[in-house]
Amino acid sequence: MLRAVVLARFISLTGTNMTTVALPWFVLATTGSTTKMGLVLACSTLPAFLLGIPGGSIVAMLGARRSLILGDTLRAPLLVSLPVLHAAGLLSFPALLVLVTAIGVFAVPYAAASSSLLPELVGESEREVARAQAALQVAIQVTGVIGPVVAGVLIPVLGAPQVLYVDGGSYAASALIVATLVSAGRAVPAANRRRGVFAGVRQVFADPLLASIVTVALAAHVALAALFASLPALAFRAFHDAHVAGVLFSSDAVGSVLGGLLALRLARRFSPLRVGIAGFALMAAPLWLLAIGHGIPLAIVVMFVFGIGGPLGVSPISALLTTRAPADVRPKVVAAFLSITSAGTPLGAALTGYAIAGLGFAPTYLGIAAAMTFATLLLVWCVRESRPAVAATAPS
Repeated sequence: MLRAVVLARFISLTGTNMTTVALPWFVLATTGSTTKMGLVLACSTLPAFLLGIPGGSIVAMLGARRSLILGDTLRAPLLVSLPVLHAAGLLSFPALLVLVTAIGVFAVPYAAASSSLLPELVGESEREVARAQAALQVAIQVTGVIGPVVAGVLIPVLGAPQVLYVDGGSYAASALIVATLVSAGRAVPAANRRRGVFAGVRQVFADPLLASIVTVALAAHVALAALFASLPALAFRAFHDAHVAGVLFSSDAVGSVLGGLLALRLARRFSPLRVGIAGFALMAAPLWLLAIGHGIPLAIVVMFVFGIGGPLGVSPISALLTTRAPADVRPKVVAAFLSITSAGTPLGAALTGYAIAGLGFAPTYLGIAAAMTFATLLLVWCVRESRPAVAATAPS
């Protein structure tokens, strides 16, 4: 069943990674405004912060399997409506904001369902879940190579709106695979769901390690959202070529595949926290180079090295988050964590548009590098400070 889950995510995220290039390019091509691009990206991620915590209760009630199916089934027509309305001349900028916000509603419940499903498939061991997360990241990041490159090729030929049809189809295919091939991910029994909507929040802040890491992840989300929002703008403004945007996203994805393979090898040899700190450091260090210059070769190398650090940092942290939560409250814990940390995503995306328009690319990348470095140093400090409390509360 793990293979079926990986296949479903592979298909869905191939389309999503095409949209990662196509949607901001569409906004830039139709409005010429990096500020509006930033607002669109911010609206697509804002629901993750506002509605993520209740989303955990929905996943617990429906079960991970049904949540995955429902999320993909509902997102498909919403995404397809963007090019349909554009072709009809009915897609105003406010309507675009409403639709991308509606699509973003499903982000946290979908991610919470995916993470909650892994212990059912591979067991409760932190290191085994970390390996499963790393394996999933390898497969997913391959889509990050395929999607942006295909988008970079198709956008000049078909136009950005038409590329969005492909992503809509990928959601439908993903829902069908999960519905037919995955049987795990049942709902949490009603008797165990009576701990309240905010049970996940309470559990996060009752665990010293998770309470520390949530702050780190919030800072990192600001930097990550800003970085990825800047790439289409860099390709559009500095290089005037959609292919460049695809290459930059793909460079990150190729690095991420390598990082995922490294995470697979290291998961059983080192503690998740040691691997996570190394991953964060590897993400932060190369970003400083973009503040010095942002030519195409340099940007490709930076995104490749950054990509290597991604799975090394994310997979162990995700495994800790999943395994330290009791099974009956796990979807709520994951949703709470994602909801709180996702507050940084719309902030980073929106600020990037304003920063590029008002300051230019070099100061913007200086701020991004500083934010990611701060998150890395904060992770080191939080781990050191929380170690005694973690030892006292660690599950036996």
